[in-house]
Amino acid sequence: MEIVFLLIPLALLFLGGAIAALFWALRKNQFDDLDNAAWRVVFEDREQRKKSRTINGAKQEKADAPVDGQKPQESPHDDL
Repeated sequence: MEIVFLLIPLALLFLGGAIAALFWALRKNQFDDLDNAAWRVVFEDREQRKKSRTINGAKQEKADAPVDGQKPQESPHDDL
């Protein structure tokens, strides 16, 4: 029963910290644009892929080059 005298103030401190963090995030405009940040990752990746393409297909980087004359595998994502 004596532990309650420790846990209740700790819980209130934790709650106060969570509320303070919420108000800090609101003040710093962390919740203004929730959707565009997630989609920006997708669109930036597509734009970079489109810029790196050549007429014959995607350019091969050194890491993508076939090893020992093997034919490179087709990627299902080449059409993006």
